[in-house]
Amino acid sequence: MNPTYIYTALIDVLSYRYRLEQDRKSGTFSFKEDLEKALAVFDGVNSAVFGVQAISDTIILTCNTHDQFPEFLQILRDVFLAFLGRNLFIRGGVAYSKHFQSGKLTYSHAVARAYELENNVSIYPRIVIDDNIIQMYNQTGKTLPQITSSGFLLRQNQVTFLDILTEEKWVEIYELAKALYQKDKTELTESAFSKHLWFENYLLSSCYAKNDIKYIESILPI
Repeated sequence: MNPTYIYTALIDVLSYRYRLEQDRKSGTFSFKEDLEKALAVFDGVNSAVFGVQAISDTIILTCNTHDQFPEFLQILRDVFLAFLGRNLFIRGGVAYSKHFQSGKLTYSHAVARAYELENNVSIYPRIVIDDNIIQMYNQTGKTLPQITSSGFLLRQNQVTFLDILTEEKWVEIYELAKALYQKDKTELTESAFSKHLWFENYLLSSCYAKNDIKYIESILPI
C-alpha cells in the first residue's frame, strides 16, 4: 500500500510530568481523572474521517479528507477547551503530508512534521498550522474549503496558529485561564509563567475581548 496524504495534529499536554508527580505524592488519581474527562471530547468524533490516538502526554488526531478540514479545526478548538476545562494547557502542530499505516507499522512524514511544529515552533499554549497548508489553500483556490477568512486562523511573528476564541466562548476561556494561573502561580517556573503571559496577551488582544483586565500581576518593586 502506498502512503496517502493526510492532515495530522500532534498535541502535547503541558505540565504532564508535574501533574503526574502531584498524583504520586498525594496517592490520588486526580490527573488521571482530568485526562479521562478531557479525552471524552473525542467520544462523538466520526472515526471514519478522524483518527485519534492518545499515548502518555501526546495526542495524534488525523483527518483524511480536504472537505472535513474546517471540521478538523473545530475539533481542535473543542479539544483545547476540553483540556483547559480540566486545568490543563495544550500546544500542538498541524501538518499535511505523506502517511502510511498498516497493522503495527506507521510511517508518517505528517506526524514528523507536526511534532517538529509542536516542539520547535508552538512554544506557547497554541496549535500551530504548517505554512505549507496555507500555501496549498492559497494556490488551489475554490477547489478547497475556505479557511483563510473563516475565523479559524491568526498569524503573529510569521507563525500561523488556530484561533480558539469566539465571541460566545471568550468569557469562559478567560475565566478558565485565570483560574489555571491562580491555581499554579506559586509554583510556576519561568518557562511556564511565560506561557501564561502569552496566553493572557492573546486573550486581551482578541477582537472578542470583553474587558482589558489582566489577571497576571504587574511587575512590582520589592
